[in-house]
Amino acid sequence: MSKREHPSFSSRIGFILVTAGAAVGLGNVWSFTYVAGKNGGGGFVLIYLLTLAFIATPVFMAEMLLGRLGKASTPTSLKKLQTSAGSKLPWALPAWIGLVATILVLSFYAVISGQVMAYGWEALQGGFAGWEKDQIIALDKAFKADPSVPIFWSILFLVATAAIVSLDIRKGLERASRLMMPVLFVMLIGLVIFAVLRADFGAAFNFLFGFNEMQLSPKILMEAVGQAFFTLSVGVGGIMLYGSYMGDDVNLPKASLWIVLMDLSVALLAGLAIFPILFSANIDPAAGPGLVFITLPLAFSGIPGGAILAFVFFLLLTFAAITSAISLLSPPTARLEEAGWSRAKSAWVMGLGAFILSLATTLSFSSWADFYPLAFLGFEGMTPFDLIREGVNNVVLPLGGLAFALMVGWGLKREDVRAALPMENGALFSIWYGALKYLVPIAIIALFLTAIFGGGH
Repeated sequence: MSKREHPSFSSRIGFILVTAGAAVGLGNVWSFTYVAGKNGGGGFVLIYLLTLAFIATPVFMAEMLLGRLGKASTPTSLKKLQTSAGSKLPWALPAWIGLVATILVLSFYAVISGQVMAYGWEALQGGFAGWEKDQIIALDKAFKADPSVPIFWSILFLVATAAIVSLDIRKGLERASRLMMPVLFVMLIGLVIFAVLRADFGAAFNFLFGFNEMQLSPKILMEAVGQAFFTLSVGVGGIMLYGSYMGDDVNLPKASLWIVLMDLSVALLAGLAIFPILFSANIDPAAGPGLVFITLPLAFSGIPGGAILAFVFFLLLTFAAITSAISLLSPPTARLEEAGWSRAKSAWVMGLGAFILSLATTLSFSSWADFYPLAFLGFEGMTPFDLIREGVNNVVLPLGGLAFALMVGWGLKREDVRAALPMENGALFSIWYGALKYLVPIAIIALFLTAIFGGGH
């Protein structure tokens, strides 16, 4: 790989759709809704929007910029930039940690995505049509009770992901995203329209955007930052790798704005689609990770032709999950490719690693449901799945984002950053650069100190 020309996407729209596909996925639909639900809605959403705008988005641009300048795998890119900056700090270390984190995220992502695929199969056989709430809840419990079922679907999902990543980026990543992303938006908008007409949209809107019961705590602040980073896929190097594939004709600031807006739109549309159905069925918003697997089938159960619609939606949700999963599998694949492995072998080996780790999440929903391995350290009530998800979301992603912000804000010369990031408005560049240099590091460090000394984890 290192001796061949570094690949690039075929066009600006191709780059935007692929990178938006990396950002848009289950983090927007599954994770955003259940994390917002368990943290009380409006207050959490407000904090999430602020952290997305002022912390995650500047880091998103910085991570893409590092990729564009490095034009290699994430560790190699950062090593090259460290050398050019004359720094003695181990710039590549966050990239190596990120490579491990991508596989950890993919391990639980595969289990959740496998359930999405399983529900699509259920719908294809006529499932959900006319079902009652109790039947749907029972299906969710039954899926998780027997580990062999989620294992089977996790394997299918990882095979599909590895197959796409094993192809070159234009035949695999770009072609998949061009097809999947636009159709997902159409389906989500249709589901919101259904929620307005048939469900308790007013209660949901008030829950998501009514800030009358804000509950601030170190835990919620960390959850909001972690969710902002998770929905944008920032902090582990996937966005950096896609930045390395960016063509010279791409205006990075404008492309970043489009991608962030698309990502935010999907998260908010998902909330406006799911919570009205939830309130209409008197389901607790804090239902946890299974939330999306209760409300969506319930929506389709009362619609004429609901089974067909459910199949299409879960299929498209699978597509969205795959576009994010390929951004997780791509960085370690690219690194192995640089080391002389074939792209196909790299993708399949890393996919196998993700599957082995996925067993921890699968068992967390069944026989390990009461297994809390780090309870002695104060992490009571946290299964291996909870530890992986919250550890990556709330620790690894923000710390990775902090490292990338410091590299661009303090490690690289301002004039070099300005030259690589053309902004017609110099004031906008100064605002972004100032946020990256001062606001982002101070905010993330302050959040960690508050969480540590304020009793959150």
